[in-house]
Amino acid sequence: MEREIVALAVSILIVVVMVRFKVDLGVSMLVGAASLALIVGRSVGWTAIEIGRSAIARDTLLVLGRIVVIIALGALAGRTGYLDRFVLGLRTYVADNRAVVALIPAFGGLLPMPGGAMLTAPMVESAARTGSASPEELVFISYWFRHVWEYIWPLYPAVVIVASLIDGSVGDLFRANWPATASAIGGGVLIVLWRANVGRNDPSTRNGTLLDLFVGILPFAIVIVGALVFEFELIVVVLAVIALLAVFERVKPRDLYMAFRRGASFQIVMLVLGVAAYKYLLERAGIIEAVPEFLFRMNMPELVVIAAVPLIVGLITGVTLAYIGVSFPLLLPLFGTDPVNMELVMLAFVSGFVGCLLSPVHLCLVLTREYFHASLGRVYARLLPACAIIMAVAVAIVLL
Repeated sequence: MEREIVALAVSILIVVVMVRFKVDLGVSMLVGAASLALIVGRSVGWTAIEIGRSAIARDTLLVLGRIVVIIALGALAGRTGYLDRFVLGLRTYVADNRAVVALIPAFGGLLPMPGGAMLTAPMVESAARTGSASPEELVFISYWFRHVWEYIWPLYPAVVIVASLIDGSVGDLFRANWPATASAIGGGVLIVLWRANVGRNDPSTRNGTLLDLFVGILPFAIVIVGALVFEFELIVVVLAVIALLAVFERVKPRDLYMAFRRGASFQIVMLVLGVAAYKYLLERAGIIEAVPEFLFRMNMPELVVIAAVPLIVGLITGVTLAYIGVSFPLLLPLFGTDPVNMELVMLAFVSGFVGCLLSPVHLCLVLTREYFHASLGRVYARLLPACAIIMAVAVAIVLL
């Protein structure tokens, strides 16, 4: 088991060092994934085959396809003026532009999907165009405010699954977890939003209408309704919206080509493949299961285990369902029975999701960073204190 822990630590170090020397993040993730397998004793041939399998896995191809079409839609909506009309309408009815740029990803966060921050990143960029916010601040705003609902929003599978595991209801989890959402919003405002220069809403330019707001959001609203309400495959819905835009706005074939080319850029494709390979080999090499077992063997205090196990699993996978599926069955005996201690459930849920937010393999984070060409280190300089606020609130609730 110690070999698995060493493999994990070395692979993380390799990724960090390669990124520090400006190696493409997707390539760095592939190298880190390969090192995981090789250090635990797998052969070069086995490692190459498993990386190849991860690249052609159905989930990988679906995620890649969804991200490509989402980015293409954002590029096309920007080129045809829809983003500008939406931002103009929102600015007209919301006076503070800082609230505008936060509301955009918060609205998008109501739709659960991998890499979903890319749906609203172009809108945030458009809304903040008149300001001088740094790329890192725009990454934080786009990424952070998209994820403030995941502790309580019942359309996220993790909320439903945890409620089922503890034989409770979604309402029970909402009542336990709402301080996390409140502290996430407050932390985001305190750490970045209140001082970010995202431009002003000059009253003389606030001449948008409800029609601008409606028309500007229409392509994205169709995507949300089609995927969320009618449960159509996201790729199909987005392609249909792109086709409608192309017809009604008489989009030139070259503009369509450039939109899809942006979505299918080398950096985006390598990011998705690198993240997929890393997650796949974490599972195939037995490392995900080894981490909680290792922590339990160290005889840590129960409260530390409840916080640490989901935090670490979330950090190494970047997937909410992964930390739920791996850690919660192990932690259930520590939550108590008749009744379940919902404060401890909240702590485990929050710590796991904080791990996901900080994970270097969280698709929303790596894609948004790539979109805004931001420094990952400076992004983390903002994420860490914001996450610390959420964890401090969660721990305080348990201890007080």
